[in-house]
Amino acid sequence: MERPNHLQLQKKTAANKATSLAIVAAIHVIAIGGLVAALNQGEIMQQLKDIQATVEQDKTPPKAPPPPPDLVKPPPPVAIVPDFTVASAAPPPSVTTVAKPPPAPPAPAQVRASDPLRPIARTRTLPPYPPISVRLNESGTTLMEVHITTEGRVDDCKVITSSSSERLDQAACEHVTRVWRWQPPTNAGVPVAVSTRVSVKWDLKDAR
Repeated sequence: MERPNHLQLQKKTAANKATSLAIVAAIHVIAIGGLVAALNQGEIMQQLKDIQATVEQDKTPPKAPPPPPDLVKPPPPVAIVPDFTVASAAPPPSVTTVAKPPPAPPAPAQVRASDPLRPIARTRTLPPYPPISVRLNESGTTLMEVHITTEGRVDDCKVITSSSSERLDQAACEHVTRVWRWQPPTNAGVPVAVSTRVSVKWDLKDAR
């Protein structure tokens, strides 16, 4: 017994619908896949562009380094000259001209014992006592050597032994030279100059 035709038609129609649905679904899948692929391709292209941009940026020549900061120029070297002290030549030694001493008085003439040197007694006075020596209680004996001219005067007096006071010694010499006199000796009737020693005793009792 054969099936009715409307059943066969329904089966064919159902098969055709299924085929159409499958085709449409396939087309959608393909379209979606293409869209996804396109999107992926766009991303890939963007990445390629980024890579290319990076490569191009790397190709950019490096910038020149900034100039070094201005350095302070050091001062020019200063030559240090050593300090030399040149010792000046020592001045020549000073020459002190010493005046020649006056000629020594002539040696006492050789006179006969019968014609000696005689002092004039009235002139043999004691010198005045220096007031300062009195206050300081200075005393002693001054021994002197005197030179007597042919006129019987003293023209040179030298202290042989000090009284321990220069003040008394000076007073003795001054007084003897100014006051004391002698009768000079003679040789064949001619007066001669001689030297002799005299002394002055300083006693504080004579000062009062």
